[in-house]
Amino acid sequence: MILTADAETVRRTNRREAPNGWSTAFIGVNKNTIRPGEAPPAEDALHPVAFLVKKRPGGITRPHFHRADQYQVVVGGSGKMGLHDTGSIAVHYTDAFSAYGPIVAAGDGIAWFTLRPGWDTGAKYMENPDNRA
Repeated sequence: MILTADAETVRRTNRREAPNGWSTAFIGVNKNTIRPGEAPPAEDALHPVAFLVKKRPGGITRPHFHRADQYQVVVGGSGKMGLHDTGSIAVHYTDAFSAYGPIVAAGDGIAWFTLRPGWDTGAKYMENPDNRA
């Protein structure tokens, strides 16, 4: 089942503190919002996910990859995605299993929606030798 909610509802119910900022789930469940004991969706199932990430000024997301294709739509602030500067509006696409990053928030922070068509088990950071292969 796909769950959606308005911005006020999700701030109260699906917002969680994350490293260097906040993450708020708007559509579907992800590894941070799935209920204890609930089985995750099958990796090949259509399971749309949308969540908003807000990084504080200077916040960094280390280089990593995901097991699902994704779009990241920058909707506020500015910073860098890898080697590329980004303003308050930008779109970034990454294929599943393709490493990207780091994402570095500028002095005004950065905010983006992550949009995926399916379940993802979470970031696989490149400094972990098991993830590099």
